[in-house]
Amino acid sequence: MIKEKYQLVWKASGQLDAEMIKVFLESYNIEVLMFEESAGRTYGFTNTPLGEVEIYVKNEQKEDALKVLDSYEKGELNESG
Repeated sequence: MIKEKYQLVWKASGQLDAEMIKVFLESYNIEVLMFEESAGRTYGFTNTPLGEVEIYVKNEQKEDALKVLDSYEKGELNESG
């Protein structure tokens, strides 16, 4: 039901990466949900597919989130955004 209102925009390799992306998107007023495979955390497989964390944003914010993430990947962002 939640995934009907949210779209996947990023797959992070672990909780730390996911938290950084979450805070980054939230700084642009983009609402974020994170889903993590629980086995990865339980057994400490944080650098495997079991440690992967999916980042979702609201459907209406997906385009903005993808633009911000694209700029992030290209290193085009500076202190003023």
